[in-house]
Amino acid sequence: MGFRDSEKRRLEPLKEDLFTHAACEPGLYRGRRRPFCLHEHHSLENLHESIREDALRYFAGRGIRWHDGIDGAPSNHLCCSQSCCVNFWFPFVRAPQELAAVLRKIGYDVAEVLPFTDDEPLDDGAPPYVAFEWIGARNYLDEHRRGRVAADHERTRGAGFTSLDFAIRFRRGDGRIQILAGEWKYTEAYASKSKRHSGKTDRLEQIYRPHLEHPDCQIVTGTVELDALFFDPFDQLMRQQLLCSAMEREHEMGADVVSLLHIAPQANGELMSRVTSPRLQELGNDVHGIWSRLTSPDRFRGIHVEDLLPEVCGDAPTRDTAEYLQRRFGGMA
Repeated sequence: MGFRDSEKRRLEPLKEDLFTHAACEPGLYRGRRRPFCLHEHHSLENLHESIREDALRYFAGRGIRWHDGIDGAPSNHLCCSQSCCVNFWFPFVRAPQELAAVLRKIGYDVAEVLPFTDDEPLDDGAPPYVAFEWIGARNYLDEHRRGRVAADHERTRGAGFTSLDFAIRFRRGDGRIQILAGEWKYTEAYASKSKRHSGKTDRLEQIYRPHLEHPDCQIVTGTVELDALFFDPFDQLMRQQLLCSAMEREHEMGADVVSLLHIAPQANGELMSRVTSPRLQELGNDVHGIWSRLTSPDRFRGIHVEDLLPEVCGDAPTRDTAEYLQRRFGGMA
């Protein structure tokens, strides 16, 4: 049994413990009622009650689309990666000290977590300390919309453009400002299929080559053919690392360093131990290990959800948050 199916099976009997009775009815998802989904009228419950309304307002106010969302609410699928990410990180949006403690425990030199300049403050006027689906202040990568380079204001967060699942800004012990760009995975798995071409667009030649060949690019491209990067999840890592390179080059929000953090379950072997790009297989058999070999020092790190969970729970802003995350995500295998 694969990881995705094992997670569906693990989560089904937990529904009664985590959600209201009405939400526990099998949910309609892609035309069928499925026991591993919440009832479609209660997809809001895919987010913990302590963050639910705040997260909905955050996404709506910034025009961020929920993946497979229902009427402006999250997906009802319990294995939704976006909901998983938001459940882990949104509790820290107003908790910079607790967030700093978590980041220190996973290896970052954090003196102070700083506000993230994220278009607008939260509803109460406070600045957010975690951003979601961040795409950069400008279209640094010259990505396309309807066959042409999109203007900055035409871009959408979370769909159609390279997005960071989450982002955090902090001051380091040496006084430098760092932005931590985050990619979150859950039950994803990918086929060995090149994504170099999209319709009539050669994405390497028409979009990304100049950025891959830029002197400040954080991807060390001299050891691999560029065509080898256009296989997910490496295609996603490539685009996110290029966005980090551009944000650092432009000193976005005063940043001196912008680095990428990739988080995924170790138990998801179909993702982590499958090298979808044939020409990257000679570099190793683990996504984190391979990407570490292709990036500049200190600009990429990969950790597992299983290792992050106890640190997040240990410094969660509330006990309810910690207990919920542990009950829902603590049994991955």
